[in-house]
Amino acid sequence: MTARWHAALAWALTGVELALPEPGRPDVAALVDDLARSGWPVERIAEHARAEARAERAWPHPVPAGLRAGCGAAQLAAALGAARSTLGLTALETRAPSTRRTLNADEQRLMREVPPHHVG
Repeated sequence: MTARWHAALAWALTGVELALPEPGRPDVAALVDDLARSGWPVERIAEHARAEARAERAWPHPVPAGLRAGCGAAQLAAALGAARSTLGLTALETRAPSTRRTLNADEQRLMREVPPHHVG
């Protein structure tokens, strides 16, 4: 059985089995183009990913065993990471860095506590 790299990657990104051309190895640029031609442009994939996150469902979607057949796990994970990076979907939510703040009373008390083996 020939590996269906792009079908597996498309499933992970869209949750739909798509009939995409299979180059025999992951080709992220071709995958993104093929997804767009199949009705899944970057914007639609991004909105789908955000909708799945809002609904507290897994995204990228777990790829069924039948679609993973012949695809090495590490290579599939690397190709999916590259596809997410190309699509700008490595993080679905961007947060500002946390800022320093004053510790509350309980946090200050915990910081003053010293384990018994450190008492000198």
